[in-house]
Amino acid sequence: KQKNEEAISHYKMAIKINPDYALAHNNLGNALLNKGRTGEAISHYKMAIKLNSDYALAYNNLGNALSAERKIEEAITHYKMAIELKPGYSEAHHNLGNVLFNAKMTEEAIDYYKEAIRIRPNFVLAHNNLGNALLQKGEMKEAIDHYRKTLKLRPDLVAAQKNLETALLLSEKLK
Repeated sequence: KQKNEEAISHYKMAIKINPDYALAHNNLGNALLNKGRTGEAISHYKMAIKLNSDYALAYNNLGNALSAERKIEEAITHYKMAIELKPGYSEAHHNLGNVLFNAKMTEEAIDYYKEAIRIRPNFVLAHNNLGNALLQKGEMKEAIDHYRKTLKLRPDLVAAQKNLETALLLSEKLK
């Protein structure tokens, strides 16, 4: 908590010295978001984008903040902008997958999770979340494969262990 407050103070100082410092606005947004000050974070991400319209990271971070505020359509728009600016941005593909999955747009979410994994084959959370989307769609074998891949990459991930157990149980019931 103390380090986060210190970071906020330093970023504010940097912005006071140079109000056009897009990176400082983005980083201040991150620090504020970590403190649960989402509204303030959003305004700093927007300022970072205003100062640098090609700032894919700020678009992604703004998408995260908007998603936290349940502003789904706006979040989707900003994730897509991050991807348009930086097509190989696996984190933005994954985050867009998450927001689409939570909005019950499973088919689209699967596409973005798969793209995140294509870009970064060992993306642990993307494998796990793709497994969740596939499980929801009833594609047991593929879901199980992704949970196993998740656990191969990160054996201590409890959520993936539980997800795999659930998928295996469901798979047995369907036989």
